[in-house]
Amino acid sequence: MAEWHIPTMKPNKPHEHNPTPLVHCKIIETTNNSGYAFVGPRGDIHSISLGVPQGPFEFPVFDARLSGPRPEPWYITVEFLEVGGLGRGKSSNSGFRHGDGADEPDTWVAHAGATVEEGEGKDAAAASASST
Repeated sequence: MAEWHIPTMKPNKPHEHNPTPLVHCKIIETTNNSGYAFVGPRGDIHSISLGVPQGPFEFPVFDARLSGPRPEPWYITVEFLEVGGLGRGKSSNSGFRHGDGADEPDTWVAHAGATVEEGEGKDAAAASASST
């Protein structure tokens, strides 16, 4: 199953931050490649998109705290997911309204595989295990 992790900094723009509430969230392919799940920073599945879309898609809206102080509605759009590469999309707490006066959604960029923090933790655990 493929996974895309949302790190602190955007992988394609290393001087730009991803939206703070989405840091450490990830998108994973569900079993049997039947869709995608949006997973929060604590490992909770918050939304599942059924079916494998051929282009951009939206996760069903969900309420979650993610990394904020209180639960909020989350609208997550995926513009693309490249297996073994980057994923990109938009997020909002108020939906994706269009026209004058509408809030612009935040953009996020994810990368395939483990995050730097996860990779460092696994390396440290492996080193610790091999030294005992």
